[in-house]
Amino acid sequence: MSRWLFLADRLDAVNRAFAVLARWSVLLMLGLGLWNVVGRYLGASIGHNLSSNGLIEGQWYLFDLVFLLGMGWTLQRHDHVRVDVLQSRWRNKRKARLELLGTLLLLLPFSLAVTAISIPPALQSWSIQEASPDPDGLPRYFVKSLIPLGFLLLSMQGVSEAIRAWRQLKQPSD
Repeated sequence: MSRWLFLADRLDAVNRAFAVLARWSVLLMLGLGLWNVVGRYLGASIGHNLSSNGLIEGQWYLFDLVFLLGMGWTLQRHDHVRVDVLQSRWRNKRKARLELLGTLLLLLPFSLAVTAISIPPALQSWSIQEASPDPDGLPRYFVKSLIPLGFLLLSMQGVSEAIRAWRQLKQPSD
């Protein structure tokens, strides 16, 4: 079992590393959003546009980065949406059993399917160097790559959570 816990720890570490990137992206996104607002109004008063489609799209892309790269870490921290009305009264074994079943039957099939389905469009986007149709827009291939990466990270964290739930089920009764 220690080999599996080692794997779970490594998967947790990967998601923590991507969470640092997501965390800094929040600050960049807020700064860029502030600049876009200030630039729009200040630019209007001085007669020069201080914002651009690229900056606006950059704000959207940073939001995508935060959301997609933060999903696995959110699951790791158990900060995702849960229905705890019933679980608050359950014993740890029952919670672990539900966690394991939910992960194996719902989370992993969904996240792995989204990963698999999103890879071909991302590769296609890279092959044609897809760009925004807006003037001064950003390339789209990078942001399309975040979809399979984000759901792969979520899948990896799901495996980690399943390992930990299995371990809890194998512990002596509480």
